[in-house]
Amino acid sequence: MVVNLPAPTGYYPVGVTDWYLDDADRADPWTTGHRELMVQIWYPAADRPTAPTAAWMPPGGREEQAEYLTRLGVPAGSWTLAPSHSRRDAPARADGRTFPVLLNSPGMDDTTGWSTAQAEDLASHGYIVVAINHTHEAFAVQFPDGHTEHTQVPLDSPQHILPGLLLPTRVADTRFVLDQLTAATEQPGRAGLPPQLAEDFDLSKVGMFGHSLGGSTTVQTMHDDHRVRAGADLDGPILGSVAADGLDRPLLMLASDTSPWFGNPGWEPRWATNTGVKIPLRIAGTQHMSLCDQQIILPQLTAAGLLEPAKKAEAVGTIDTARSIDRNGHTCLPTSTPTSASPAPTSPKRSPGSLSRRCFLTVKPACIRRSGVCVEPPLRIPFRSISSSSASAGGARGRS
Repeated sequence: MVVNLPAPTGYYPVGVTDWYLDDADRADPWTTGHRELMVQIWYPAADRPTAPTAAWMPPGGREEQAEYLTRLGVPAGSWTLAPSHSRRDAPARADGRTFPVLLNSPGMDDTTGWSTAQAEDLASHGYIVVAINHTHEAFAVQFPDGHTEHTQVPLDSPQHILPGLLLPTRVADTRFVLDQLTAATEQPGRAGLPPQLAEDFDLSKVGMFGHSLGGSTTVQTMHDDHRVRAGADLDGPILGSVAADGLDRPLLMLASDTSPWFGNPGWEPRWATNTGVKIPLRIAGTQHMSLCDQQIILPQLTAAGLLEPAKKAEAVGTIDTARSIDRNGHTCLPTSTPTSASPAPTSPKRSPGSLSRRCFLTVKPACIRRSGVCVEPPLRIPFRSISSSSASAGGARGRS
């Protein structure tokens, strides 16, 4: 069967490119060489792009997906992924606009392809999403010369390896990528990016989000680098020095219904150290893997009889897929919203002038719990610090 990817809901066509980066000044902690990275970038593309359609996942991501589904009992060779909605290396927009940049860090062992739906939708609404494959921790990363680097981290690694080695390496990766984005804007013709893309970066408006350990990476990167002005932690623990020091910038904590580190006595003191705008939310009926593309893939396999319903529920919960994705901007990630108060998703036919990047997130009722209580009416969470609009964004509103 063919597993389909939902279409982006925004105005802009979407381009995607792979970007090779070589950090010659930093040793790789997993090998004897220096640190090399592959970065995937989704962006608003020029109108009517003719570039070829990109795959949903890069080769390493497809390899990881196959291994994951085999562990869940899905017969090998019984499924394939449809292409994405992005155009490979399409020219970026050249109309004088610049776009906020959202960094993305995947979960432990995961690759950037596992957040394709989120990234495409954000790009269609006027964001540039820069997702980082953390080499030798990601399941498999393919480089331009064709060779593939696999994970060097055993999944049963001692817990201390997370804050002690993985987290600092991930944060250093992220800060290096941000440095390279800055360098690309200074010498756009030498960056090795599609035409006009480097000129479209607005690095005065940088945010970050990540799932699981990628969420932990988001929070610690914000602590270490004030260029990141707001963030979203998608079901990741708060680790590292930020746990004691806290943050002074906007942070969304989005937890699955069964999150072991959200709302427990050990979590409360860590959350209390944050002095900026902070929004803790839990999504009812979800599991840890609901906050990535598995929320799209597994229900389709179950409907086709290839995955047992109990296995699907164990991985992504019982929440309805349409509600999880359509109502929450692809699992409640940072997204633009229409300037009106209407809860309907933005139509691809809307003009770009009808969009506002004032809001970091719009949460609809019925599926979100705040402190265990459903939020109603819709909760609007400001992403004022990376807003491209001069209009003031209101504070979060809702009943708790």
